[in-house]
Amino acid sequence: MTSPYENIGERRVELWRRSIFLFNKSQREVGPFFEAGYKEFFCEPKTVEKLTPDIIGFSDEFFCVLDISMSNQKGQEMKKYESVSLTEYLKTLFPSDVDRKNGGFPFLVTDLLPTTIYKGYNLIQVYQPGQAVIERITDERLLDSLNNWTGFLLPVPSYGILAVPESTEEELKPKLAGIFKKIAADDDEMTSEGVIQLLLGDLYASFSQSSRSNLRKKVENICKLVSDGALSDYAKYDHENKSIQISVDASNPQSRAKFSRSIDSWLKSITFSYFQEFRDLDDVNENIEEDMEDYED
Repeated sequence: MTSPYENIGERRVELWRRSIFLFNKSQREVGPFFEAGYKEFFCEPKTVEKLTPDIIGFSDEFFCVLDISMSNQKGQEMKKYESVSLTEYLKTLFPSDVDRKNGGFPFLVTDLLPTTIYKGYNLIQVYQPGQAVIERITDERLLDSLNNWTGFLLPVPSYGILAVPESTEEELKPKLAGIFKKIAADDDEMTSEGVIQLLLGDLYASFSQSSRSNLRKKVENICKLVSDGALSDYAKYDHENKSIQISVDASNPQSRAKFSRSIDSWLKSITFSYFQEFRDLDDVNENIEEDMEDYED
């Protein structure tokens, strides 16, 4: 059984949530990496080799490298993570009394089994039936934990995540539409940094500064485009402060309705970057109403 999310953006975010929960626990479930002592993690860091895996997890003696993918061919790229080293920055950020060793082959985390399983990595499927396909793990405690793991039986925490840095601009649009409506309802202004804090939720500080910067650039680009285009009657983008201000006459039902229609029209438009993803157009509009609160309410 694969992820139930047909919408590519929702599927991506849920896969990240489940990957994060590998290093976490709730009142009723414990992630297998947390069980093995990997209670610290960092998202999209740089290694000494200038590589950027999606997650590096840390126990007292070991570290592990994870890459998250919805592609059924990603396994052929995993070998590059086999012999990575921690930067001094990561060693300082997550100090240990010993020089941590790599806990084994890198981990490919996915919500579906790939059509081809390549050599040189461990595979973790995080959607039911959850399973781990192990090739080499040198950390015996982690090996035992994953061998006993049968997947997540309950929904994982949301962590307040609405998007991740690798989300495309098209995937960001429904989430930003909800944020734009909130700004308009408050007759307020919000910086791009404030927006990405809302998008990344509780995991804002868990992502590297460079990955947050990548997300910020996408947000700023969208804010500029809507201010000059679809929401030009309501939005003003401040290039110096990197902020967007949205003003709507909240006391006027017609004004509110017109603004809502402008938002809906923008959501239905397709950006050029979306065509580069080669995805079905139905993904754009699916679950839009579930993603955000209706401004007219």
